[in-house]
Amino acid sequence: MSFDITKRRVSDTAKIELTDGDGAPLLDDEGNRLSVTLCGPGSRTWQQADAERSRKQALRAEKNPRKIASSIIDNRRDDEIDFLVAITVTFNGWEYPHPEVGGTFASPRDMFKAAYADNSIGYIRDQLTAAGNDWAPFSGTASTN
Repeated sequence: MSFDITKRRVSDTAKIELTDGDGAPLLDDEGNRLSVTLCGPGSRTWQQADAERSRKQALRAEKNPRKIASSIIDNRRDDEIDFLVAITVTFNGWEYPHPEVGGTFASPRDMFKAAYADNSIGYIRDQLTAAGNDWAPFSGTASTN
């Protein structure tokens, strides 16, 4: 009998434990580990976000074919942020503060976007970009949510 490869399917989501800019575990004031739950490459959400990212790049290339390379470079950060917002399920143990004292974001997605756009915590964005494009965190042996 042949092995049923579908037993090795990846999870749709995974909890990604965060590290600080030095690579140490990112902890709150009480010592609890902070994390983010992301949709992985095998999920429908990830596939749709990736297709949207590709569609935007193709439209920019179509509008100005002579500047394809510079267009990709110029828009890389915004595309990365939009992609991360689309695949983020939750921030676990933390939130990003609204810029107005006492203000609230209209949606979690708005909070995700503000956090990912903040270059002073860009190490979180970079870590999640790498994790979100890697199959390993979503494998059966990885921590899933």
